[in-house]
Amino acid sequence: MTEQENVAEYFRRLNWLDSVCDVYAKGKEIYTMLAETLKESSGVELIVSPANLGDTVFIATLSMAYKETHHINNLIICAKERQAEAVEWFEGVDGAVGLDDQQMMCLRYYFTISRNFYSNGIRYGHIPCYIDAAVPDTFMHIPPGFGGIPLISVWEKRILDLPDHSPTCGIIVPEEILQSRDMTKYNGAVLIAPAAFTNKGIPESFWEKIVVELKKRGITVYCNSGGLYYDKLISGAIECVLSTKELILNAPLFRHVIAVRSGFTDLVSKTDARLTVLHLGGTEDGPLSIEYGTTGDDVRDLGRTTDIFPYRYCAGREDELIQLILSNID
Repeated sequence: MTEQENVAEYFRRLNWLDSVCDVYAKGKEIYTMLAETLKESSGVELIVSPANLGDTVFIATLSMAYKETHHINNLIICAKERQAEAVEWFEGVDGAVGLDDQQMMCLRYYFTISRNFYSNGIRYGHIPCYIDAAVPDTFMHIPPGFGGIPLISVWEKRILDLPDHSPTCGIIVPEEILQSRDMTKYNGAVLIAPAAFTNKGIPESFWEKIVVELKKRGITVYCNSGGLYYDKLISGAIECVLSTKELILNAPLFRHVIAVRSGFTDLVSKTDARLTVLHLGGTEDGPLSIEYGTTGDDVRDLGRTTDIFPYRYCAGREDELIQLILSNID
């Protein structure tokens, strides 16, 4: 670097550090407020899920085991607002707190810098991270991070301090809410969910092929949209905007749900919906269907193994994969 570039980098890092300190201070305020609130009730713990929907679903799925293992009377999950409502009906969850994205980012900075991952009845529900001026606005996972063991084991062993193969719990929707559903709204239709925050690589053209094949069979196709920046509407499909709670209620009303592996599939797997899950990593000569126990991010680890059909996407075998998917839509 030239001297001028070194000076510019020096001031960039100073500005970055000033910003980090400000966000940390705001996060500490939120943490203190949560800790003070918890003091008013004994036997209550709060788990903060700072990142994506799937992470929050994993915590909720293990919530009953967490309470039994750690002798907790009541468990509250703190998550982003659009995720918090998704966990309110889980058997082991006694309450949910929703924060907006900015508040959650500040709280995550507090945990990351303070290293205060479990105290005052508050547990950080994610892999510990560090921050680096070289990669601003990015949380870097402390090794081993998510590597080496199945996702369900990451939450058991590295995050929630639970035994291996802890029991999972399900969702109990209040009967009066179930009865209020319009059971015919999506009758015979298929819901597709082609977008994911962390799992990208399946082209829109593949989803367009699926839509064409389904419509040839007289099947109406809806395309999920959560209003997030990475959502995409596939040509020929009807946009379907569902909150996480609406997804829990309505997913089983579709004839079938087809989605890329994501937090969306984690949540849908907790319902009774017939679900096809598309993973990346398919090869020209390997099996497209995924045998249970052969991948570390199988949604079937969350507790349901029936009527879930995981496949690996391979660009050179799209037609074959589509036929496999269609064979499960009866």
